[in-house]
Amino acid sequence: MRSLLLLMLMLLLGSASSLAQTGPAPKPGAASKPAPAAKPAARTVDPALKARAETIAGPFSLRNADGTRSCDLTLKADAAAQPPQAFALLLDRSACTSVPFALQVEGWTPEVGGAIRLLSLQGRTLAEFTEATGGSYEALREGDGVYFLVNPASRDETEVRPEEMIGDWDLARAPGTPICRWTLTDQRATDGAYLVTVAPGCAPDIAQFAAAAWRTQGGNLLVASSSGAMTLRFARQEDGAWGKVPERGRPLLLLRP
Repeated sequence: MRSLLLLMLMLLLGSASSLAQTGPAPKPGAASKPAPAAKPAARTVDPALKARAETIAGPFSLRNADGTRSCDLTLKADAAAQPPQAFALLLDRSACTSVPFALQVEGWTPEVGGAIRLLSLQGRTLAEFTEATGGSYEALREGDGVYFLVNPASRDETEVRPEEMIGDWDLARAPGTPICRWTLTDQRATDGAYLVTVAPGCAPDIAQFAAAAWRTQGGNLLVASSSGAMTLRFARQEDGAWGKVPERGRPLLLLRP
């Protein structure tokens, strides 16, 4: 009898010890705690590329040639989530509907020669801007016309006042060989512009353009045709003359007589 009691006591003690080591059994239906998710690796870009981006990064205004459509954006020197090897940018898409291709822009990248490329999510180049005058950049989009990226700080430094432009101007392909004369008057046209008087005897292509109105925009002079379908943009040159931008094909200069 005593031996039987000792045996039962040993069995009870062994069961208690086993339960203490294993702990309570999980409740039926209790979910196991998931392992913490691994953090995604930070996207890196080439250090030389980042150094170039840092010299350009800042606020810009994206606008068409005559300034009637614009979109403000900020180029950043931080890596973009997509596309690879691109940098992030900020823009208010709801405020950029007048520039449709801007709605596709997801990143940007600087080029060795100083150009700026705006990229889609897939890394496709939507516009490539080359450096122009006064801290601005220009791009020609096939079938969409000319666009400019203008740094507000640079624009303020080169602001042109209308009174600087009033008077006679000779148009020339090269200095000393005028092909037409425009008079930029102080008479008001529509939309805050001024009237242009065209002298007789202009070269056929200039006469066909039929300049009608002019205005200043930042550091540029804009001259609109009589139909309103075409606008020429001129930027101040280092020698004080004005040159058509972008300078593609034959140059066109504006010089004081």
